[in-house]
Amino acid sequence: MKHPLLTPEDSERYRVTHPHTIERILRETMESKSIVSLYTDHGQDFILSSIVGLDTHSGTMTLEQGVDRAFNNKLTAAGQIICATTQDQVPIQFSCAGITPITREKEALFQVAVPKDLLRLQRRDAYRLATSVINPVKCLINTGASFLEAIVVDISIGGVGILAYEGINLLKTGETYHGCRIELPGSGTFAVSLNVCTTFDVELKNGRLTHRAGCQFMDLPPSVETEIQRYIIRVERERRARYT
Repeated sequence: MKHPLLTPEDSERYRVTHPHTIERILRETMESKSIVSLYTDHGQDFILSSIVGLDTHSGTMTLEQGVDRAFNNKLTAAGQIICATTQDQVPIQFSCAGITPITREKEALFQVAVPKDLLRLQRRDAYRLATSVINPVKCLINTGASFLEAIVVDISIGGVGILAYEGINLLKTGETYHGCRIELPGSGTFAVSLNVCTTFDVELKNGRLTHRAGCQFMDLPPSVETEIQRYIIRVERERRARYT
């Protein structure tokens, strides 16, 4: 089973850089014994493998070698490999350097450096709606010390993309913020927990700097998920009605 590589367009939106989040994703991949496709740095050829060891203290990870000895040597000579897998049907991709062939209990393995970042796409079945500029969706993020107000630029049952002109750059990637509020026009205000997956700055054409973040809903109650889905369907119907 080949895992297709993600495109450059996926990089900023879905990049994960927080060490604890990276460790959790890699450990879940290892414990579920998920198949990992190992590509050369050019992404042309690959072998199938799996993660069999993770040592965050030394910053190393071990993967199974393939049955093709010649290609194993090719991967070792490449100096860097691209690893692609899935978790709960969510594509995950990362690069590893410092490839060293080792033998442990008579098993041929690769030892590599734990990646400093990885790409993790949202759930494919979570349709993402670009929100209205005229009737915006607001988000209040509970930082503990205060509530940070931001505008939701897109929303799905999986998470939100948020924007602010000030303050949002203080959010920490990998951190989860509980007691947040999402205000859906015409639906109400709902309590949610948000895990920050990515943060980045975007400069507008007028030179003004905006701060954006991609957040994942954590432990979203079924009732709130239903309300978000209803909101998305209603907005989509209203938009289609205006153009028919």
